[in-house]
Amino acid sequence: MKDFILDVSFDARDTALEELVQSRLYLTPSTGSSSNEVNGTTTISAYFDDAEQRDNSAGEFDDIDGIELHADDRERIDWLDRYQQSLEPLFIGEQFIVAPDASLIPADTERHTLVVPQEQAFGTGSHETTSLCIEILETLDVPGKRGLDIGAGSGILALAMCRLGADRVIAFDNDVDAFAALRDNRVRNDVDDARMPIFIGGLEALRGGTFEIVTMNIIPEVIIPLLGDVTRHVAGSLILSGILVIKRDDVVRACAAHGLEIVEERTKGEWWAGRFTLRPL
Repeated sequence: MKDFILDVSFDARDTALEELVQSRLYLTPSTGSSSNEVNGTTTISAYFDDAEQRDNSAGEFDDIDGIELHADDRERIDWLDRYQQSLEPLFIGEQFIVAPDASLIPADTERHTLVVPQEQAFGTGSHETTSLCIEILETLDVPGKRGLDIGAGSGILALAMCRLGADRVIAFDNDVDAFAALRDNRVRNDVDDARMPIFIGGLEALRGGTFEIVTMNIIPEVIIPLLGDVTRHVAGSLILSGILVIKRDDVVRACAAHGLEIVEERTKGEWWAGRFTLRPL
């Protein structure tokens, strides 16, 4: 795919001329522009979807003195793809490797593999809060268990539970924009729809059912008010993350008020995560 570019060059000292050029570009179907100054000359590069739009737009500058126009066709650079290709896979815990593209995963790895692109800010494994959750999950007896990932985002924790042998994991989020990422990552990682159902909505919609493993990697301000509803669905471990170390005591106290006791905790840098279970009645 190509970009069709109109370069408009002029004396960099002429700020009035720059404003005029920018105002004329506003009248064209340009999809955007960039500006560069070299040796006292400013060049504004305007981008168009096709050559006809670009060439017709050049007429907007016929009455302006002191500028030079140059038309150019360039192969479009996929910056996201180039960025992803520059990344290295992430080794998390003792069992996982996470990468934005399958091509980055070593063919001879014996680790569980997860492919999660960097295209959306829904969780890619690079943040300490996510790796803390995965490291705790590795310590649990996951095979055959039921899992619930609240605030699933990209689905990386739900996918990790599936890789560790969970029988069924619900990826739950209240952000409708997370649906596409959850669906696409489920396909990328070859996980059956029935094994990792996706649900978008409020926690109150989860009317019944208990889960041996529940994860919440959000923030304390969201976690604490939900604990009353979440606890009803915990039949084993509740893993909480997304919590700054300085907020640790607040979360532990809130959990204790709902009958949850801490059985494991970890830190990475300024972040804290803990695993809780319900106190015996």
